[in-house]
Amino acid sequence: MKKLFSTFAVIGVLFVLGAGIVVAQDATEVTDNFYATLRDLNVRGLPDKDQLKELKPFLSSQIVTIIKRNQKTQAAFMKKHPDEKPPWAEGDLFSSLFEGPTSYQIGNIRTKGSTREVDIYLHHVSESDKVKWTDTVVLKKFGGKWLVTNIIFKGKWQFKSGSSLLNALK
Repeated sequence: MKKLFSTFAVIGVLFVLGAGIVVAQDATEVTDNFYATLRDLNVRGLPDKDQLKELKPFLSSQIVTIIKRNQKTQAAFMKKHPDEKPPWAEGDLFSSLFEGPTSYQIGNIRTKGSTREVDIYLHHVSESDKVKWTDTVVLKKFGGKWLVTNIIFKGKWQFKSGSSLLNALK
């Protein structure tokens, strides 16, 4: 009986330690994983249902709810106006630059109350242009996990989609 108890105790400790590895991700790691996922998905315009499924583990419920609402609005617009471009159809909604980044690097992190702000150094390189800028990802812990609650767009050009992700989605 002691051996059985010991086995369960060891399994329990390993389970807790294993769960701690996942939960222990810091805001910087979450930001890095989020941008790697965005890069891999190559999201242009509003994420589709499959893309949103991949991004959902990184996003606050507020952002997920707004995206789902906008997907419905976009679908209704397309049905009503099949020959017109629907809202949120083009461009990178997750950065300052319409074309989106081709690479990124994690920058400084700041603590502001219960939130973390992570600077993300973004680059867009094309045959004719090279652009560098910094946006700031705002994260907050929900249920022990850091989630993106907004992205502040800091690009200094006239034609960005708004001042932030939340602004671009509204």
